[in-house]
Amino acid sequence: MAVPEPIDAGMGQRSTGKTKPRMCRQAETGPGRRGRGRSDRLIGRAGRAVRSTLSLRSIRVRYTAAVTLLVLVVVAVVGVSLDLAIRYKIRNEVFGNAERVADRWSARVRAGGLPHPIPPSAGIDLIQLVDARGNVVGSSPRAAGRPPLSGLRPTSSHPLQQRTECSGKRCVLLTASRVSPSADASVVYAGAAEPSYLTAHDFEYVIAVTALMMAVVGGRLTWRMMSRALRQVEEQYELASTTAHELRNPIAGLRLQLEEALCYPDRVNPRDAIREALSTGDRLEAIVEDLLLQARLHGGEPMPYEPIDLGALVEQEAGMPSQDVPVQVRVVGDVWVRGSRIQLIRLVSNLVANARRHAEAHVAVCVTRAHGQAVLVVTDDGAGIEPADRERVFERFVRLEDGRRREAGGSGLGLAISRDIAHAHQGTLRIEDSSRGARFVLRLPLLEESCECVAGPLHPVTGEHE
Repeated sequence: MAVPEPIDAGMGQRSTGKTKPRMCRQAETGPGRRGRGRSDRLIGRAGRAVRSTLSLRSIRVRYTAAVTLLVLVVVAVVGVSLDLAIRYKIRNEVFGNAERVADRWSARVRAGGLPHPIPPSAGIDLIQLVDARGNVVGSSPRAAGRPPLSGLRPTSSHPLQQRTECSGKRCVLLTASRVSPSADASVVYAGAAEPSYLTAHDFEYVIAVTALMMAVVGGRLTWRMMSRALRQVEEQYELASTTAHELRNPIAGLRLQLEEALCYPDRVNPRDAIREALSTGDRLEAIVEDLLLQARLHGGEPMPYEPIDLGALVEQEAGMPSQDVPVQVRVVGDVWVRGSRIQLIRLVSNLVANARRHAEAHVAVCVTRAHGQAVLVVTDDGAGIEPADRERVFERFVRLEDGRRREAGGSGLGLAISRDIAHAHQGTLRIEDSSRGARFVLRLPLLEESCECVAGPLHPVTGEHE
């Protein structure tokens, strides 16, 4: 029996038995489709980055608004409670004084002696003795000639009562004391005008202004704290996005090289394909190693520090012969610093390699002392760097649009790592003016006495020479 030939499920045709791998069939669809997919991925990544940034800003706004509202409510509640407590205390104090004065004069009336006029006491200056018919029998100077201060008539069961009597905008806090339980008993009224604190609203205005000021201060402090905290998160988002973008290109190139070698074995030399793949792998390895180094620098991982002859280190690293651009090294005097030899070697190598990539004919390296600092100057004769870009080049994966575009093979982290190493050694790394090309200037704290540097290693605890 004849065996039927296999049928290609995708095309509905009989297969020849040598089916190309799926990746080869996808590659034959042309670059347009893959280009659109890459564009879609880039747009999607940009959209995610924008959404992440907006989300962080939204968190900061919401948190700041919540704290501001909380501070406003707390200060307002505390202020209102304090105002009510003060008002309660003032009213109780006035009523208490009025009660004592009324009791005293009631006792004098029962004893049959009441002076005319009745003298005020304890801040109670409105005092009247009113008989059962409503006639004012006696009064203090301020209550003289007035009608009865109140129509309140305490009962025999409650001979002492308090009331606030108001006439227009003026109010009096008074106490009425019944002289005796008899039906025709007189009543002593004792009171004082309501204190200005209870009638004015100055303290309420103070509370409102204080609450607003505290809310503004709390909001500003919260905004700063959240900005400082979220700045690190934003940097991590940005670093992750940028790193993914930088890794995507060599990974895509590596995949393309392997696909071509697999799909077109008759046109691609396997050794050349492997060599190119290894070169791409080297670039990936360099990027990952630089990222790990920068993470260690930012994490404050301790490194062994020792006295280092910066001039000798630079001569050793920068003075090595090169087939592309010669490097001229000049060391003026003994220049000693204290630091990590491994990190300083990396810093010098990065600066020299960067200068070689962008130089046209030569690179000049100078090591000297100036103003108590060790100074390393690396100058090339290339296109130079515009002043507006002199800080940007120290950022991760930054590409300049014109003359000093980063060439293939670099990780894009060399200058960023170099500045981090300089900062870790309490130094600075800047780009300064130059008549031609770029001029990188490294400044590190200088060991004052060179003889101390060669006296021996430093003790890890005492810091003295062993």
